[in-house]
Amino acid sequence: MAVIGIDLGTTNSLACVCQNGKPVLIPNPLGQVLTPSVVSMDEDGRILVGSVAKERLISHPEASAASFKRYMGTNRVFMLAGQEFTPQELSSFVLRQLKEDAERFLKEEVTEAVISVPAYFNDHQRYATKEAGRLAGLHVERLVNEPSAAALAASRISGEEEGSYLIFDFGGGTLDVSVVDYFDNVIEIIAVSGDNRLGGDDFDEIIARRFCSLQQMNYDDLDSFQRYSLLRLAEDCKRKLTGQNEAELLWESEDKRITLTNVELAELCQGIFDRISQVISAALRDSGRTAGDPCQVVLAGGSSKMPVISFYLQTFFKRKPCIIASPDEVVAMGAGIYAGIKERQEDIQDLVLTDICPFTLGTDVVNRSDTDNPILSPIIERNSILPCSKTQYYTNSYNGQSHISIGIFQGEAYYCRDNIKLGAIEMDILPLPAGQAHIEVCFSYDINGILEVEVTDHDKKQIRKKVLTSDCFRMSESEFNTRLEALQTYKLMPPGGIRTRLVLARGERLFAQLLGPRRQLAADAIQKLQETLLTQNDQQIINCLNTTQEIFDQLEGL
Repeated sequence: MAVIGIDLGTTNSLACVCQNGKPVLIPNPLGQVLTPSVVSMDEDGRILVGSVAKERLISHPEASAASFKRYMGTNRVFMLAGQEFTPQELSSFVLRQLKEDAERFLKEEVTEAVISVPAYFNDHQRYATKEAGRLAGLHVERLVNEPSAAALAASRISGEEEGSYLIFDFGGGTLDVSVVDYFDNVIEIIAVSGDNRLGGDDFDEIIARRFCSLQQMNYDDLDSFQRYSLLRLAEDCKRKLTGQNEAELLWESEDKRITLTNVELAELCQGIFDRISQVISAALRDSGRTAGDPCQVVLAGGSSKMPVISFYLQTFFKRKPCIIASPDEVVAMGAGIYAGIKERQEDIQDLVLTDICPFTLGTDVVNRSDTDNPILSPIIERNSILPCSKTQYYTNSYNGQSHISIGIFQGEAYYCRDNIKLGAIEMDILPLPAGQAHIEVCFSYDINGILEVEVTDHDKKQIRKKVLTSDCFRMSESEFNTRLEALQTYKLMPPGGIRTRLVLARGERLFAQLLGPRRQLAADAIQKLQETLLTQNDQQIINCLNTTQEIFDQLEGL
């Protein structure tokens, strides 16, 4: 059975398979390789994924959800038609859709996948991603960092034998920057940096807030319908600015409009560029490189296609960034190639992709100036090559201490309270004078992101071990099976009806957005299509679908 690679994105998701050493993107039932990462629940309880669900964000906001990847690994709950879902459960619907698309394309069962994640995803977020895969019926042994996947694809596509990349991976909800060297079939990740709450969605919101400001409206006072509608229009405006220098945002329900240029957008988004600069500078600093060092700046992620982004990077690096493959697709292609490596396909089995630890891992030690506020003692520092194992030695802090608690933390902050606590190991020790105990702490972190901590008390000759798996967010096996059984009762839309459902959903969205004669045109087109569907005449339905799409294109000015 084939192993597939999946780019589970904030905005769009893709699936890819490696065939004859080359990545092949898998189309969805609409013939497209990009599937919007949006989930909606239909009136009959059926789950809609992709373009249909995206259309329903405006017409049925109470039954639809998007951008849930930003909340992976948290306790955030989304409501769909009055029912609660976690981010990983919503992600599992997207993964299930991609799995079904792959099985239809490959004509065989698919049970295993390699999923790409932002390099700066922490342990909780990575575990939640694996859990989403399990809920979708996929075995996910390996996660690959998105910029690592992009570097793998870029090295294969370029055909160059050696060189250096700076991968600028800017998606809908996350930014990752990686410095990568490649030589002798080895792709070596040198340093990574990122921001898990920065992406193209932030540009949409800035455009929407600009519109509200110029129209004397308060963005924060908008209801869900108004906000989704305005953000959709802002996204369309942003996309138009990718191919032209000026675009108009028209909110027809209020008969209000603004015109925006790329220069104006760049001025509005200076705060975003400052955050981007911090991420790039951190990656360069950790890698020992400078902006002037020779390396190709490779674009990945759909948001990197924006002219304002290209211009900013050109200004920062004093050279143009390059597009080796479509930024929307390059991460999925790399994940597909890695899936091929995992299958040990002959054409690529000699490729080696090294990865690194994106966050520092350490333990807590006593803060002499504030004993209630322990500080972090790093054991495995960020950008350490995986797999890795490192040991530090500690001792007792006061006379007669008979118990120690080895806290396990992930993060870069000085104080442990500002980092993520992954767990702790408790151990009784001999009550010796302060500084006399001999405690050895070993952290081992593997390529799959599994951390094993071993604490050895050399005085009592005892050892304690713990494997860290995000216990605070992890369901028990019985809880998981119960939730899996519940999710399996939700059926996805059959591929044969997706195009029709998409056109109807688009019509419902336009009816909600438009006013006057144009709204009536949308209503008439919907009614005509529904009447034609009752005939069950395939050719008449196809003709009507084509005509209806043309009408909707005209109404949206496409």
